[in-house]
Parts: sequence; structure tokens; C-alpha cells
Amino acid sequence: MIFKQGKYMRKIVLILIFTLFAFESLVAVPAKQTPITITQPDGRVLTYVLRGDEVVSWCESSDGYTLLANSEGVLCYAMLDKDKNLVSSGVVACNREERNVQDLLFLKSIDKKLFYSDKQMEKFAKIRQSMFGSAE
Repeated sequence: MIFKQGKYMRKIVLILIFTLFAFESLVAVPAKQTPITITQPDGRVLTYVLRGDEVVSWCESSDGYTLLANSEGVLCYAMLDKDKNLVSSGVVACNREERNVQDLLFLKSIDKKLFYSDKQMEKFAKIRQSMFGSAE
């Protein structure tokens, strides 16, 4: 009888472990916060961190500017368009010490820590729902 109870308990423990792993795979995974350093196509260096998860994501420079990739995949400073949507500015991002006068003038025209609009977040919610079955 004791032997059968031990088998039963092992089955319960295995089912619980399996359930936890299955549940974990249904949850969006936050981006790793480790700084990444790259050389941009123009030869300048950029250090940034990833933000968000696999559905809603962006990058942030070491001094807090929001970054998005342009159509060629180059990280640029983000800005808000006329509809307040977060878009790539097309101005290639680099570290503070490598910025030129044009970069500095542009950065005076935007805020740090920009984020997606409500309209963009609604689109991301639909994507999340199709991926995970619920809008978290």
C-alpha cells in the first residue's frame, strides 16, 4: 500500500511540474536587460538594451532614447508621428560621445523614453491574442 502511494505521489508531482512548464510557455517572456554593443553601418558604436517582450519590443540607448529599426534594420532614434505613433526617425543612433551636431539638434526635438500609442498597443494585443489565446 505504501509503495502504491509513493507511485501516486510521483505522478502528481510530475503532472504539477509538466503543468508549470506548459503554463510558463504561454506567458510572454520579457527581454533580457543585458547591454548590447554594436557597430552601426556608418561606423559609429551603439550600446543599447532590449525592452518589452516577443510581441511588444523596442530598444533603448544607454542614455534613455527609444530606438527602433528602420526598413533596413538599422537602429535609429524613435519619434512620435503626427498620430502619436512610435516610428523610426531614420536618424541613425549612436553613443553619446560619437554624436555630431545634427544628432544633437535632432535629439533636442524628441523626448526620452517614448512609447507606443494606444492604437499601436491595440494591434499588439491582437497579435498577442493570436499567439497566446488571450490578451494579457
